[in-house]
Amino acid sequence: MHNPLALLSVELIMSLQQHHFVAFVRQSYPRGKDHFDRETIETFLITPYKDLALANDHMQHIAADHRKCLYYTGIPEEMEKLLIAASQPKGYKVYVALLKDRKWKGGAQLEPKLKRYLQANTRMRGKDGEIVADLYLHYGELMLKVVNPFGEIRVPLSEIEKI
Repeated sequence: MHNPLALLSVELIMSLQQHHFVAFVRQSYPRGKDHFDRETIETFLITPYKDLALANDHMQHIAADHRKCLYYTGIPEEMEKLLIAASQPKGYKVYVALLKDRKWKGGAQLEPKLKRYLQANTRMRGKDGEIVADLYLHYGELMLKVVNPFGEIRVPLSEIEKI
């Protein structure tokens, strides 16, 4: 699985806090686990929010995730736990809902899969004009927004990768 997200750091948490992010949602992130890495026990994704209500919406959306957690920076104990997570404790990898690279590139393996998905599931065709795919996160799930001159669709990246 393709993992385009950056690792969380203490410096990034401090910067996000300075930019008025007050809530951080933790969830399981299996995509972050490298199957050749025997030292990593578990991987998580942290999504920052400026609005506590939006963070609570995210928590509702991932209700079935037994590893979910909401860190609120206004509570010192929660901020301390968040900083521990950001320090990348041994056996864990904690990612943040930010792309590693400024501009996402799907890679050579994804392009043919995307074409097959579009042919099988949509009316989009390359002959209709340029097809542009952009990656974004929705409640911690990587999604593709695929646009051509005749429309757009949104699909989980995992659906494309299955092909």
